[in-house]
Amino acid sequence: MIDNQETPNQPWRIEDFPPAELSDQVATLGTGADALVQQGRLAEAETVYRRILEVAPHNVRALTFIAMRAFDTGRYEESAALLQQTIRQDPNRSTLHRNMAFVRLAQGLYGKALESIDRAIALNPDSALNYLHRGVILENLGREADSLESYGRALARDPTLRLALPSLPPRVRALAQRAIGRLAPILHARIDAAWHEVESAHGTPLPERARHFVEILKGIKPPAYEDPHQRPRFLFYPGLGARAWFERGEFGWIRAFESAHSAIRSEFEALDDTFGQSELPARSAHPEHARGQTGSPDWNRVHLYQSGFPAPRILHCCPETFAALKHLPLAQGRDHFPDVTFSTLRSGARLPAHHGQSNVKLTLHLGLVVPEASSLTVGRETRHWRKGRALIFDDSFEQSACNEGPTALTVLVADIWNPALTAIEQELIERVIDAQARFAGEYFG
Repeated sequence: MIDNQETPNQPWRIEDFPPAELSDQVATLGTGADALVQQGRLAEAETVYRRILEVAPHNVRALTFIAMRAFDTGRYEESAALLQQTIRQDPNRSTLHRNMAFVRLAQGLYGKALESIDRAIALNPDSALNYLHRGVILENLGREADSLESYGRALARDPTLRLALPSLPPRVRALAQRAIGRLAPILHARIDAAWHEVESAHGTPLPERARHFVEILKGIKPPAYEDPHQRPRFLFYPGLGARAWFERGEFGWIRAFESAHSAIRSEFEALDDTFGQSELPARSAHPEHARGQTGSPDWNRVHLYQSGFPAPRILHCCPETFAALKHLPLAQGRDHFPDVTFSTLRSGARLPAHHGQSNVKLTLHLGLVVPEASSLTVGRETRHWRKGRALIFDDSFEQSACNEGPTALTVLVADIWNPALTAIEQELIERVIDAQARFAGEYFG
């Protein structure tokens, strides 16, 4: 005879449940725990996760939550023990090793913390958060130079961290601010050194607007744009005025430069014969950079200079173009400008509105092949290219273009200094950009 009467207070055993029922029970409890977490009822969520461990003692999700809950409430030994158990279940998960590094750091076990974070980095070398934590651990070990290197690697992997936006999770934002706080004084000191070198070389003080420029660069004060269409992506120099367009007659070198347009066009057209379409070394160079500026791959470019660096093979084939460029006051900024390109906008193409790098430079377009119904809008005004004539505008203003003509549009594009800048200000900008580039190379790789 089978006795169906339950024994009072008889404990349930895992063996009493079929596997499917156990799985369902864990899922149900997990859903309940998630809801409690969303409501901020963390202590109750921990209780539910502990019930999950009674049913499924190796559940990684439950182990991890309780481990980090123990960490948050100062129960470091318990947290470390639970994390060790979790890592045994899932040894290749980077976040678990990073969590263990948190705990070891809180315990003051800096050597073990470094071992854990290095393991996390080995499993996920692209994680900026891993490097932020490595920087903190190395600081505690007294390894200042290595700490700065790790902070730099973190900010290089995720440049948005350099802004330390309020939208970041509080802990991540605090770490980003810590990294910035360690690195910024080094960069600021180098900018200040550039300032003093320029003043010393010229034997005269820089103007007040230069001081405001440096304050903006350091993040001490925000830029104050004079026009809503002006939003440079890289540098803003105050006090230059807010002019979208510049007139040809303002530049004494314009006629000498424009007089070379036929020779420049001939050299551009000969490039395809010299190299062949597929062999042009800078054809559509850095298309991701082009799309970052214009949002379109239709603006096809052959670089004579790119981010300040010449393209020797192209320049060798274009001696008349190179000679004509000597008439221009090309802007100089290491790793940034000048850009000088043969640029082609295909028939029927439109470039969406975008902003250039800076108001310290103007952009010059020399019309080489100009179909009708092609136009360039900068700020609020639209103008049309003309063959052999230059259009000149402030690079920092919103700009867009269209070519509704039957053939492709081709122009020579060059970066030139904003004429409102004095010679000493130009040198300051060059030296400051060089200081930034050297700093970025040293700390951001």
